[in-house]
Amino acid sequence: AREAYQQYLSLTPDNAEAELILQALMDNTPPARAPDECIRQLYSRFAKFYERNMCEELEYSAPEQLRVVMAKHIDGTKDLDILELGCGTGLAGEQIKPWAHSLIGVDLSPEMIEQSSAAGLYDELHTAEITAFLQQDSNNYHMVMACDTFIYFGDLNQVIAPATERLLPGGWLAFSVEKGIAPPYQLSDSGRYTHTEEHIRSAATHAKLDVLSITEGFLRYEYGKPVTGLFTLLRCPPVTP
Repeated sequence: AREAYQQYLSLTPDNAEAELILQALMDNTPPARAPDECIRQLYSRFAKFYERNMCEELEYSAPEQLRVVMAKHIDGTKDLDILELGCGTGLAGEQIKPWAHSLIGVDLSPEMIEQSSAAGLYDELHTAEITAFLQQDSNNYHMVMACDTFIYFGDLNQVIAPATERLLPGGWLAFSVEKGIAPPYQLSDSGRYTHTEEHIRSAATHAKLDVLSITEGFLRYEYGKPVTGLFTLLRCPPVTP
């Protein structure tokens, strides 16, 4: 596999996705996160058939699974100001729209933003790298959600910490990742990072967030095999009187 990817990169040296996968295959220290250009290249060709491929072929269920976990603590709550990181085509946005007073989506891929705009779910959409957006945004939210977005980050502290800064007291941070075996996280040969529950709890503690739920569940199929996810709900402590 290494030799094949090395040969492929010699023919297509600008292929950022192949370069990231090769780094995983080389067992070198992985980058802190997937490069922006890797995400842009991947979803520029994926956007138009994303939902068909994920939902019909791979039986993608992460948005529904994450909503079930969230509903145990949030159901019945409405009028929330919600920020969705890595909103994609709006599959997860559709699940949480009933809770929203305002729903703002952010995604690095212009093509995915185009698809989510057509869905008509969002009050605002922004094309941006999510950690840069979090650092520049001056708004605060009742909920920040990221469905299958943190899989492009290694150490989750680099994204959980800035997301926490955007939460109102008592606000929720909800996300899904792929369950990993090697602690604390690992760049897999899919070009995505896997994470352990222990790492999630450590990042939550560092951000001073309470862990409400970390639940294992089915994400999707990949090469005919089920992928297990960790569906997580954290909460910013409310202000005490």
